[in-house]
Amino acid sequence: MTVTIGDVIQPAELGKQPPSVRIEPYLPLHDILAVSDLVVSHGGSGTVVSALAMGRPQLLLSMGADQPDNADRCRELGIGVDLDPFASSSVDIAVAAAAALQKPEYRCAARCIADEARALPDADQAVSLLEALARTASPSKPLNPHRD
Repeated sequence: MTVTIGDVIQPAELGKQPPSVRIEPYLPLHDILAVSDLVVSHGGSGTVVSALAMGRPQLLLSMGADQPDNADRCRELGIGVDLDPFASSSVDIAVAAAAALQKPEYRCAARCIADEARALPDADQAVSLLEALARTASPSKPLNPHRD
């Protein structure tokens, strides 16, 4: 298990950890997601979208801002579970994490979303489409090709 804690406290302040636990102030998100089976986070947009892009199921403990909405959407998409961070004990979190890891539906749904995202046009294709639109569209023509 790898835990990132930011720079407010130092890993040593959390005491001796078992060999299976790694605590760091910061790690590049892409690097840690590449070797993760489950992402446990507060549900911030950056982490949620990055985990989705890599097809990782999630356990979310949202606290505020956009986090509850992100957790709700992840639950609706079937890519993970969310818990109340204030009412959940460490045992509750461990049980939910184990359950999320044991349910292949979460991983399958997360991988499906990642596959869909990879199939979308990339930025170069989007720029080409916008350039073509700029060359051919006039104020009198609707920009939405699906409109009459």
